[in-house]
Amino acid sequence: MTVTTALVAGGGGVAVALIAAAVYRDAVRVGVDLGSPAAWAALVVCTGGASLVTLVLVPDAPLPGVLVLTALGPLLYLLERDDSMNGDDAADPTRLPSQSGESADSGDDPDR
Repeated sequence: MTVTTALVAGGGGVAVALIAAAVYRDAVRVGVDLGSPAAWAALVVCTGGASLVTLVLVPDAPLPGVLVLTALGPLLYLLERDDSMNGDDAADPTRLPSQSGESADSGDDPDR
């Protein structure tokens, strides 16, 4: 193992730990519906750790695949977080989730 590989692995480990701590803190604050905050932090640690192990042990691994594996845990958490915050409303294909229930631009105005 070269010095560069050791520095990348060490820095990556610190980054994964910081991201897992941020996910845990946010999951506690938001109150994610599915799973516990510790489970979401563990998912981030597992996906980040797997990507670091892949990067160190398989030097010819394609970088896009390693990055996808790294981003998988935080991405799944963000999707569940968004669903926990906005998932109780019934789906309405005619409006965006950020729009209020009654909008002035709804197109129902006959004067337009």
